Amino acid sequence: MKKILSIFILLLIASTTFSQAYNNEWIDYSKTYYKFKIPRNAVYRINQSTLVTAGLQNVPVEQFQLWRNGKEETMYTSVASGPLPAGGYIEIWGKQNDGKPDNALYKDPANQLNDAYSFETDTSSYFLTINPAGG
Repeated sequence: MKKILSIFILLLIASTTFSQAYNNEWIDYSKTYYKFKIPRNAVYRINQSTLVTAGLQNVPVEQFQLWRNGKEETMYTSVASGPLPAGGYIEIWGKQNDGKPDNALYKDPANQLNDAYSFETDTSSYFLTINPAGG
C-alpha cells in the first residue's frame, strides 16, 4: 500500500512539474476584457456608442489595450488623449484567425502544411481592456 501511495505522489509531482502552458499567460485576471470577433482582414471601428453600452464612456483612450493571440495590437483612436467624444472611435486593422496557434498541436511543428488557416475557425477574437498604467 505504501508503495502504491508513493508512486501516486511521485506521478502527481511529475505531472505538475512538466505541465504545459495554455497560451493564456497574458491574461490579467484582475481586469475585465471585452471580446470583439473579427471574421476577415479589414479595418474595424469600435464606436464610442459601443463603449458607452459597455460602461467605458469615461475611460481615457491612452488606457485602452487591445489583445489578439496573447500579443498587444496597435490601434488608432480618433482623439490623442482623454475620453472619446460623441462620434469618436477606436480603429484597428483586424486580421482573420490564422493557423499559427495550431502549430503546438503537431508533434513535429514542421509537419504543419499551412499556417495561414486555422483548424478551428476563420474568426479571430480581439480583447479590449483597460490598463490604468497606460496602453
